[in-house]
Amino acid sequence: MNIAIITSGGDSPGMNPCIAQLVKEAISCEHKVFAYERGFLGIRDHNIYELNINKVQDWYKLGGTMLRTGRFPELSEPKWQKQLSDNLKADGIDVLIVIGGDGSFLGALKLHEACSDINIIGIPGTIDNNIYGSEYTLGFDTALNMQCDYIDAISDTGMSLPGRVFFVETLGAWDGYLTNSSVLMGMADFSVLVEAPMSNEEICERVKQILDKKDRDYVLVTFAEGSYQTIEAAEYVKEKLGLNVKYNLMGYCQRGGSPSAADRLHAAGFAKYAIKAVNEGLMNKYVVYKNGSYTYMDLKEAANKKVFNWDKL
Repeated sequence: MNIAIITSGGDSPGMNPCIAQLVKEAISCEHKVFAYERGFLGIRDHNIYELNINKVQDWYKLGGTMLRTGRFPELSEPKWQKQLSDNLKADGIDVLIVIGGDGSFLGALKLHEACSDINIIGIPGTIDNNIYGSEYTLGFDTALNMQCDYIDAISDTGMSLPGRVFFVETLGAWDGYLTNSSVLMGMADFSVLVEAPMSNEEICERVKQILDKKDRDYVLVTFAEGSYQTIEAAEYVKEKLGLNVKYNLMGYCQRGGSPSAADRLHAAGFAKYAIKAVNEGLMNKYVVYKNGSYTYMDLKEAANKKVFNWDKL
């Protein structure tokens, strides 16, 4: 079979080792493997080339995605669904493996609906850890380790110069898995989440209560980027309580860096099961990790919202 791989949406650590393992697994099963650059945009532009083991040999240690990525919201339009499905057929592609998030999976499903001959297999690649049915997504552990290092460094100053308040905005879009993880690990006093919003006044009161305790030197609060509240809340608390409030935006540094060992292991696991699905003739599935093992869900299930669990990362 001719298998094509794309990385779509936001990049995440773990995409490159996953691509490398997909190539190794597929070639060992005598499939041919191709790549489109820049996700669905590459399919639109016929930006395709063949991959071999030598080319991807060192990709396991690289952050980002060597295939580059992109967003193509126009894929919701029937004319583009037909155009891209026609291009895949013209390029002789039997299976399209999509490494990305829920939006990428749904876009891929539209391609299958436009041309049922093309099989779609999804692999969850997003630091947000928000894919329905999966307890883990590629990139989450690397992003979480970056967050740990970032907050550890800030806490050094907090302990050295008592009385300060630190607001740290993490990535994770509208999902609180990264943001709340620092609370679970005891690194942050509380978090402000889209799933559990707080007013500036409520934040102010919580900060005051913590600093009123005699054994506390500083306060550290994590904010989800989707709350769009970090700077505003910092200014409010600074003015209301007269405190030295520092806001820190992690930004895209949290999405980069060499993938962690955990992400490399999961990359290999997701890749193995993706090729297994191809070999077994499974159609339109995405690989998920739950209860300690890998399994499959129907691609259409990716449209469901993963329920946020306060007690788990």
